[in-house]
Amino acid sequence: MEFYSHGKVLLTAEYAVLEGVKALALPTQKGQSLEIVNTTDNCIHWKSYTRDKQSWIDLCFDANFNCISAKDTSHEYITSVQQLLNCLNELSPTFYGNGCQLITQLEFPRDWGLGSSSTLINNLAQWLKLNPYELLDKTMGGSGYDIAAAQHSTPIFYERNGYYPKVTPTSFSPIFKEHLFFVHLNQKQNSRNAIANYRQKRGISTAAKLRLASIGEELLIVKTLDHFNTLIEEHELITAAFLQQTPVKKARFSDFKGAVKSLGAWGGDFVLVTGSYHEAKAYFESKGYATLITYKDFILG
Repeated sequence: MEFYSHGKVLLTAEYAVLEGVKALALPTQKGQSLEIVNTTDNCIHWKSYTRDKQSWIDLCFDANFNCISAKDTSHEYITSVQQLLNCLNELSPTFYGNGCQLITQLEFPRDWGLGSSSTLINNLAQWLKLNPYELLDKTMGGSGYDIAAAQHSTPIFYERNGYYPKVTPTSFSPIFKEHLFFVHLNQKQNSRNAIANYRQKRGISTAAKLRLASIGEELLIVKTLDHFNTLIEEHELITAAFLQQTPVKKARFSDFKGAVKSLGAWGGDFVLVTGSYHEAKAYFESKGYATLITYKDFILG
């Protein structure tokens, strides 16, 4: 049995999506696969491979989910997989039958932050016919937008609502998308830590929530890059205010001619930038950021 899920980026309502604000999410062309092979040894074998086919998790558990073999796997991942297996057993008792092997294969680098966890959760839920939002809530946590993106091949609007969110497929294909690029900031952001830090803030006003939701809708119908830039810059200022943080452009790229917008948890992973490809590529490479990907090569649908 084989299952597949798409990666994601969150274009609007980062953090606010946790409060039920409508968010615009984009599935990526790269994702993660899961292969299930039945065995008869009453053990659970777990193997995970990077984009470059390198093993980064190689574990074996007995029927009581005790780890009996670990090759080149950090203690953090041993614990995480063990907790995940226990949760799967809670939701789907004896899911492993007489034994099984789970093989995961990433299509993007692990440090890109495109959803190595969410794509895994969605694949496991497909396999065992579980509610993926419940499985996410009981394991990794988060808003669930990444689960919704994993399931779709077009952009979506996502509104959190427990285990049954409102997900609306939409079309986002601006005529100026050849001027939209994604730049990796050379560090992976920990979403759980970012959410925990956000929870300590003072919260988001009703007016800010409404405006963030409306910006997402307006981005679908803008006709010019200038208007698009204005909207995402406004979005950055609103988000910066309730996070009590400095927008990424002001903090790192104040002399860049185009717009720069954080995607998802602030401080790492990818940012969206706008402008001329050659100018953007030269600028960010000069700053030490070598990964710049065009919209058409990155986003699905």
